[in-house]
Amino acid sequence: MAALTTSRIEELILYSNHLTDSSCPHLASGIRNNQTLRTLNLSKNNLEGPHFTDLMAALTTSRIEELQLNNNFLTDSSCPHLAFGIRHSQTLRTLDLSYNNLEGPHFSDLMASLTASQIEELQLPYNRLTDSSCPQLASGIRNNQTLRTLNMCGNNLEGPHFRDLMAALTTSRIEELQLDNTHLTDSSCPHLASGIRNNQTLRILDLSWNNLKGPHFSDLMAALTTSRIEKLHLNNNHLTDSSCPHLASGIRNNQTLRILNLSENNLEGPHFSDLMTALTTSRIEELQ
Repeated sequence: MAALTTSRIEELILYSNHLTDSSCPHLASGIRNNQTLRTLNLSKNNLEGPHFTDLMAALTTSRIEELQLNNNFLTDSSCPHLAFGIRHSQTLRTLDLSYNNLEGPHFSDLMASLTASQIEELQLPYNRLTDSSCPQLASGIRNNQTLRTLNMCGNNLEGPHFRDLMAALTTSRIEELQLDNTHLTDSSCPHLASGIRNNQTLRILDLSWNNLKGPHFSDLMAALTTSRIEKLHLNNNHLTDSSCPHLASGIRNNQTLRILNLSENNLEGPHFSDLMTALTTSRIEELQ
């Protein structure tokens, strides 16, 4: 990795190379003073361990803009080192931490550092995060002015603290939020409604593969009318014909929605006509 410091390489892909924690000092040596490297892909290795801190320390003096650390067996104990790396990096814009296991007491360190970072895209899918992580997530995005894309899919966020995350959404600058397959139910709809109602930046919301059918689904659809959302995914949500009047209400007066995905639900029934009638006055360009 010493040769990397004098090279002109802009993108380095070390995907699935069986790298372990013992490789981190060498990686650190390679990127520490490199001024050309912009993308580093270390996904599908096993970097968890005491030397991971060396890599994160080197990140602070590199010019890396995109770092992929997905599938690296990282745990909660890595969060303080990740926090140090991103807090002091002036160039990092995209960070992929998906398919690790970051749930735990030190996850708050990572989220706290997010407020001082320059990150625009954060990928956290399938990190075994639960409802108890929502206050930390909320703290991370509440005062962050750079984050535009947050992917939380494949975690388990249903619970009483989900409202904290949605409350923080109203003051964030997030444009794309992925909450697909996060075990959300109808009881989450009032919190989702609160989150999108006064948010002026959110354009893409993915709620697919949840279970939002129920009496509170109407709250979510009512909030849709005042949001700025352009693309909404509600596929695989166990929605039925009884959901159609609420869907109709949501899209009838919405001036921004262009893409609506309702695939793999069960909308057959007498109220389906309500949805189709509302479609005639909507601005939707693509309906799935």
